[in-house]
Amino acid sequence: MPEKDNKNSNNSTATLTNYNVCEGIETEIKTKNNITIKEVSGKGKKEDVKIDIIVNYCKGCEICVAFCPEAVLVMNKEVAEVIDISKCTKCNICEYLCPDFSISVE
Repeated sequence: MPEKDNKNSNNSTATLTNYNVCEGIETEIKTKNNITIKEVSGKGKKEDVKIDIIVNYCKGCEICVAFCPEAVLVMNKEVAEVIDISKCTKCNICEYLCPDFSISVE
């Protein structure tokens, strides 16, 4: 898989993984403060959607996975992960219920 490093204006380095996550593209962003954000973007059921998961904040409680009505998320070891962005309806239930504010949906 080809990788490409880019410098962003917010002093973070993005490593593009360039592979599909069920109709989406995943980008891993690492900031200067050692924060890792996995960003998955693609076409959801109704419109384009972007889901960010701050890996360092996710404690693996599985609330987002359990309450997602479309089964967009799964647990990968101890961190939530987007498995199929094409099913996402942008209902934001995962974001609203996350006790650690580790997931956001746009």
